[in-house]
Amino acid sequence: MTYDEFFRLVRTWLTIHLPRARRLSPHTIRSYKTALNALLDYLRETQHLELNQITFEAINRSTITGFVTWLLDVKHLSASSANQRLAAIKSFLSYCAGEDPALVVIWLDVKHVRPARAVVHPPDALTMPAVEALIRAPGQHTTRGLRDTTIILLIFDAAARVQEVLDLTPADVDTTPGAARVTLTGKGRKTRTVPIMDKTGRHLDQYLSEFHPGTPEPKAHFFYTTWAGQHHQMSQDNIAYLLNKHATAARKQCPDLPERIHAHQLRHSRAMQYALGCPFRTSRNSSATPTLPPPASTPRPTIRWSGKQSRKPPAPHPTSLPSGKEVMTSSSNSLDSSSYPEESVSTPAQPEAYGPKLGITKSS
Repeated sequence: MTYDEFFRLVRTWLTIHLPRARRLSPHTIRSYKTALNALLDYLRETQHLELNQITFEAINRSTITGFVTWLLDVKHLSASSANQRLAAIKSFLSYCAGEDPALVVIWLDVKHVRPARAVVHPPDALTMPAVEALIRAPGQHTTRGLRDTTIILLIFDAAARVQEVLDLTPADVDTTPGAARVTLTGKGRKTRTVPIMDKTGRHLDQYLSEFHPGTPEPKAHFFYTTWAGQHHQMSQDNIAYLLNKHATAARKQCPDLPERIHAHQLRHSRAMQYALGCPFRTSRNSSATPTLPPPASTPRPTIRWSGKQSRKPPAPHPTSLPSGKEVMTSSSNSLDSSSYPEESVSTPAQPEAYGPKLGITKSS
């Protein structure tokens, strides 16, 4: 096969098969394109092949094995990143084998290339004092401080990925007291609705009134930057910059903050709260009572049901029902009533106009 047949399949794979047949997101397609570009760079550097010399005859098991080693040793990619590039190349060759039976043998040969062994690292979650210090750091004296506070708090509370927060629109945000929630669009364009704390909902209301006054456009970018008088979607680099900028200021109050932080650490921190069984405020039902796991010293009761009995457990006694008030915890692993965000926005340094919007009373 000639080089033009090779690049014809590259074009149809990237522009037709992936976006239309497989319905992959532009971010995934961009990642696959990066993998192909890395393979072309490898063939040029190691086999001295120019673009008009690359054909399927240059691709075999030995070539792809050397490609993975080159990514690890020369490009210094992590094992997980190199494995992602390898998976993209295998996906491309699988598509080519379906288009031309003569290429099946190449795909079967490359299919047996084993991925690199990746080291599993524990989640690099932040401590709760570090999270609270990071949320307080921007302050609310300026509109940018209000924006940054809302971004950091929302990423933490919703345990969201950065791109999921950047893709939000005003139509995806519901700040109804007792039922506040956001609808996130994740990988593979899959959506999920995540309940958030009422405190976070009040911050979102405050942000909306400042950055989306009046009736906001439902499909507009919720978080945006202004350039040449036009609103543009924020980038992940914007989020990384503001996080590390505020972490530098917050580190004076909380030395637990690492030198470099990333937004996914906030997601890990929220997930660690669930793993530790820490109760949260729930905004699905304002009268719901979080359930704590039984103490380690207390044996779990074993209930056996006979065939004649109903499979449903009996209803709890009326005296054990919730009292109608949310249970708050004083654990250091959760944002309780004595911690952010209500505490930080009620300090004397905050503007007077923000108090009534958040329903905060002045302390003497």
